[in-house]
Amino acid sequence: MGRPRIYDTPHFCLHTYVRKGHTYVEAYRNEWDPEKKRSRIAQRKYVGVLDTTTGRVRLGKKYLSENPQYEGKILYYEDKQLVERTPEEVQEELDKRVPSPLNEVVSYGASAACWLVAQQSGMLEDLKKTFGAEVGADLLRLAVYQYLDGGSMDCFEQWASQH
Repeated sequence: MGRPRIYDTPHFCLHTYVRKGHTYVEAYRNEWDPEKKRSRIAQRKYVGVLDTTTGRVRLGKKYLSENPQYEGKILYYEDKQLVERTPEEVQEELDKRVPSPLNEVVSYGASAACWLVAQQSGMLEDLKKTFGAEVGADLLRLAVYQYLDGGSMDCFEQWASQH
């Protein structure tokens, strides 16, 4: 007997990913794999395109047809959720923001750099000796994820597949 379900219906989490210079929003749902004793992504859905300047999401036709409650609404991606806001509220928030020079910095190789440092310092080899090859590498991936993104564990599997 497992733990009782928290949600009656399948619950989807949202995250973003970048492909060919465009940022997209995707919904995914995890399920427990009793054989491997870990969570895995059971289902993914394309939600829409994210305007990274304003945070507004342009929903895809299929997602809109599956979720008619969003029809005609202006939605924004905030804190891994779709939030309805008026254009005036968004403009007011954008006017309050102070541009940062760090917003111009993009680091594509940060995860690779962390991995190389761990290899060269012997940390990866020590993890593999202590925990086994597969678990040791997974622990290092988790450490790099937490160091770079510090996000929730719900998104680690998705992050790992993209890095």
